Amino acid sequence: MLLVHIFYLVLVKSIFVHSESFTSTTHLTHLFNTEVELSKQLQSYLKVEYERLDRIEKFLDVIKDEIRQAQGKEEIYFGNPVNAHLFIKHLTVDWYGIEEIVFDDTSKTMADNYLFPSYEDYTGSAVALMRLQDTYKLNTSEVANGEISTNYKSRKLSALECYDLGRIAYTNGDYYHTLMWMQEALDHLDKEINNTSPSRVDILDHLAFSTSQQGNHEHALVLTKEILRIAPDHVRAGSNKIYYEDLIQKKILNGNSDSSDFKSTPTIKKMDNINIKNQRPRDYLDEREKYEQLCRQNGSSINTKRQAKLFCRYRHNNHPYLILRPAKEEQLLDEPVIYLYHDTVRDNDIQVIKDIALPRLRRAVVQNPKTAQLEPAEYRVSKSAWLRNEDSPVIARLSRLIEAVTNLSMATAEDLQIANYGVGGHYEPHFDFARKTEKDAFSSFGAGNRMATWLTYLSDVEKGGATVFIPTGGHVKPEKGSAVFWYNLYASGEGDYNTRHAACPVLIGNKWVGNKWIHERGQEFRRRCSLDPMA
Repeated sequence: MLLVHIFYLVLVKSIFVHSESFTSTTHLTHLFNTEVELSKQLQSYLKVEYERLDRIEKFLDVIKDEIRQAQGKEEIYFGNPVNAHLFIKHLTVDWYGIEEIVFDDTSKTMADNYLFPSYEDYTGSAVALMRLQDTYKLNTSEVANGEISTNYKSRKLSALECYDLGRIAYTNGDYYHTLMWMQEALDHLDKEINNTSPSRVDILDHLAFSTSQQGNHEHALVLTKEILRIAPDHVRAGSNKIYYEDLIQKKILNGNSDSSDFKSTPTIKKMDNINIKNQRPRDYLDEREKYEQLCRQNGSSINTKRQAKLFCRYRHNNHPYLILRPAKEEQLLDEPVIYLYHDTVRDNDIQVIKDIALPRLRRAVVQNPKTAQLEPAEYRVSKSAWLRNEDSPVIARLSRLIEAVTNLSMATAEDLQIANYGVGGHYEPHFDFARKTEKDAFSSFGAGNRMATWLTYLSDVEKGGATVFIPTGGHVKPEKGSAVFWYNLYASGEGDYNTRHAACPVLIGNKWVGNKWIHERGQEFRRRCSLDPMA
């Protein structure tokens, strides 16, 4: 654009120059001045171009480094949630900025042919990262410095990347995580040489407001004074200073403040030693604490007396399918009774199932208990696909195996649901069966309630991703090729509320599962009814 402007200037100048310029020294002098002006314009243009190319080159270096680390081991590389988040950021925020300065209209059309993630994917991966922090009690510095896994490495986050995470939390009104990530951004900024983005003032501005929202008005005042020291004309900081001073004064008058410690206005660095309140907001899920605790532990939390009731055995049910190769059954829990079956699916068959499911994966939906409509929900983050027996002999064979092991008919079972859990993928505590208040649930299916669940693990998961049973403390770690089975309903048809379970967020790795839900109809002679509602 600037180059076009330069030639426009040449054109304008030429209008006022006689065609016989060589006959006049004065005219040549004027032309010389024109050349001086044009050279300045050209120099400015070159400066802009060099800056543009430098920006492209730096971005390309980052991309090359990412390709070098990930190529040939993509699943391992993106098994680290930090790597996955940064990659999504590259394809949304970073590439968008480069596209604006690189592509012309033709190239843009070509670039539009590629399928890029949306900005919602970027913010979603950031929220997932914070979910992992909470569930597994990860220190913010550990995440930012790439220290959450020894096998799945990630690079250190820059001050700007920490700031961006804080900004997303801030935009969502999540001041708990804003405080963590803005403080981390400030720490990284102090260590980075010649870094001007983000500015110290921007970080302090977000930090001051979020720490105030968390009840630390004295700390907010100190941060605000630091902003005004750096930028005396900062309008918002000026008004906030008055606001915080007024709040603190009221607290002193009411006798519920220890603000005397702040009269000397300590520096930011001295504030590191002060105990800052940063309370996690009250959650809508009452059992959140127990759920997350179960996710963090190894194995089920059951006492010795209950463990004594558990056993392992080979199960064949006198079924021809199992006589020569009986199922390896391990009872994991007594309440509810949960069985783990080892080596149910071979690696080759698992790969076939994944290959069929992959192009069909869509964001998983859940049934709204009020409307009975299927819709995405924040408490279930995964992608799923439905596979029929007709799709492959492998899937039909798995259905026959489930029928042989459980002795239940697959005629009224749902198709096999394949689910893939990515960055922080999870499914919060829920029931597989429909409660009495959900009158229209599964009505379109016409086979009654979900009597039982068969869950096949199609991958190992390095960290996280366990299936946990909240009421009774059950914890099942994913083991590739194994499957868990339990009844959602008592023999009376009443729901077993001890089966409330959850899929813990995947911390490191990639989780694939296959769900087979078996309904009531057709099971009348296979699992006979009981008059005892709790039996």
